[in-house]
Amino acid sequence: MDVSWAAISNMLAESKKVRYVLVGLALVGMAFALTGCHGGEKRGRVFGKVTFQGQPVPEGIVSFSNREKGIFMTASLKSDGTYELVTAQGRGLPLGTYQVAINPPLIDAPLGPAIGPPKIPQYPNIPQKYRKPEHSGLSLTVQEGDNLFNVDMHP
Repeated sequence: MDVSWAAISNMLAESKKVRYVLVGLALVGMAFALTGCHGGEKRGRVFGKVTFQGQPVPEGIVSFSNREKGIFMTASLKSDGTYELVTAQGRGLPLGTYQVAINPPLIDAPLGPAIGPPKIPQYPNIPQKYRKPEHSGLSLTVQEGDNLFNVDMHP
């Protein structure tokens, strides 16, 4: 059998390419498994408007939590008080019952040394009782299709 070193080198190079492709496919498969690909889970679109005594709340976050499923998702309020929940898996949430809370937006702190204590803005249009899901009294049962969830908060 007459085999040259060039032929052996080419075979080894090809086997490395195949190995890299197989390792890459395995890594992609593990990533899907670890992140919990919910592609087959039915979802319901969740959207609505948040108001305080009938007036739109222009800044804030609406959070939806379901401890049994281990789901916690948020949606930011737009300037007109509307929101729509969109996640990496698509629009809406998996079907089920969620506790809901309304919170002020996150504080943007500048990088670098602090010159003084940050001024924390007050949000009187988001009463304290709505800021924790277990105390807000708000819940939503997400069903297939559209789930309109409007919230009108009061002091």
